[in-house]
Amino acid sequence: MSRFSITVGNKTFPSKKAALSFYKQIIDRYGFGENLSDEDAKSLIALGFKEEGTSEEVAEIAEEMVADFYKNGDEIPSRKLQGVMVDRHPDFRTTKCFYFFGDVDGKRIKDIFSYRMAINGLPTDIQTFSRACRFSVHDRVRKFKIDQFKNRPVQCALTGDVVEWEECQVDHKAPLTFSVIVKSFIVSNDIDISKIEYEHKNSRDYFSDSDLSEKFYDYHRKMAVLRIVSTKENLKLSGSARVKPTQKDGVLKD
Repeated sequence: MSRFSITVGNKTFPSKKAALSFYKQIIDRYGFGENLSDEDAKSLIALGFKEEGTSEEVAEIAEEMVADFYKNGDEIPSRKLQGVMVDRHPDFRTTKCFYFFGDVDGKRIKDIFSYRMAINGLPTDIQTFSRACRFSVHDRVRKFKIDQFKNRPVQCALTGDVVEWEECQVDHKAPLTFSVIVKSFIVSNDIDISKIEYEHKNSRDYFSDSDLSEKFYDYHRKMAVLRIVSTKENLKLSGSARVKPTQKDGVLKD
């Protein structure tokens, strides 16, 4: 077996890429608000609980949980998973996400689940910090988009093509991309991102320190130049806009 293989329940994938492709095929089969079939639900449950035991034990957990979907009456426990569904991302409304839903002491719960994070592993310190920064300014960025659509038609800043709401995103104009703004904020405030504390809710990471959130909010207001860009063009920009370290980078010393 390849040392790069990944086992999830009773399935073994030759690589992370193969595993990601498998779960993307599942999510692509469903529309917003649709429940997964029993077999697909087992695959998601096995991924969500892959650290709970051996591959055989995880496969058994998935089988038992799906069997419990159909129990009723006195057999219903106080905490019961009732299914897995596909629905909209809470912030990016055209993006599909998996959700586990169920019942806890008579109250319906619905928790988002990232198959990509489950396969790729936990985010790095800079990724978590950047996500918290993004949520700190989420309302401002969304308001910018709403204001742009008050005066239709709206054009992509790069191509000039007219775009609808679901066809575009708010882009941070280079050279002050969002990545650059975050990293310059870290440097200018001498922040040790490994020591930052977060609150996690519904797949979102927030700064526990509200002062830090407000500080980034003000910094972003002074630095960011926003524009409307089609989703297609924004995807082209995303890779080239990242600031990545290289072996030739130099560091100034005291």
